[in-house]
Amino acid sequence: MRKFIKDLILPVAVAVTLAFVIQASIAKPYEIPTNSMYPAIQGANSTGDRAPDRIIANRVIYKLRDISRGDVVVFDPTRGARAACSEPGDVPFVKRVVGLPGDTVTIERETISQSNPDPALRPGGELAVRRVAEPNSFGPDGVREETLGEGDTTYVTYVKEKGQAKPRPLVVDGSITPDYEVSFPEVPPDQVLVLGDNRPGSCDAHVWVERGAAFTPQENVIGQAELIYWPIQRVRFLS
Repeated sequence: MRKFIKDLILPVAVAVTLAFVIQASIAKPYEIPTNSMYPAIQGANSTGDRAPDRIIANRVIYKLRDISRGDVVVFDPTRGARAACSEPGDVPFVKRVVGLPGDTVTIERETISQSNPDPALRPGGELAVRRVAEPNSFGPDGVREETLGEGDTTYVTYVKEKGQAKPRPLVVDGSITPDYEVSFPEVPPDQVLVLGDNRPGSCDAHVWVERGAAFTPQENVIGQAELIYWPIQRVRFLS
């Protein structure tokens, strides 16, 4: 009996204990039920025949460095944010950090024109592309790219950093183009402003601002979403 306990029960107990310690303090898995971060992270589709992505969040990283603009973070939303999204009281959110303390973030409607002073907003420019999520077809083929020409309009996310003279466009590769305009107040100290990559389909700061809850306290951030580990065909690191 002692040999059985030593050779089998004890190693299993140690492994289970280590798993709980790792999950509690280092890395924790989460299932993503919505498509607010599509296409970077996929939730379930409308027909329910595809499993949502499962991710690993690094719970240690922000003890070693500050939160950076562009990080995908798992966090506990504020009461106002949770109420605006009608989400249960114990489900963390996953969004991308767009604004840091001192930043001023706006989303503005722009017209593509050869005479635009910003080359990115001229035909053929970096911002002259509209990405649209096709309804009910989330997946590898669920994004339609439209090349914009003279006179077409789009929405651009701008970030004016503290001390910066002019705002600059924030471009997230593959993200869905917003379909709204919004201006946020300056991000307060110890807070961040977060948006989903699926801008039109994300309940995020552009919705919460109407409730006076645009910002997320940095202390609410659980960790950085670093890896999709399931389904197996979706395994990848998040950027």
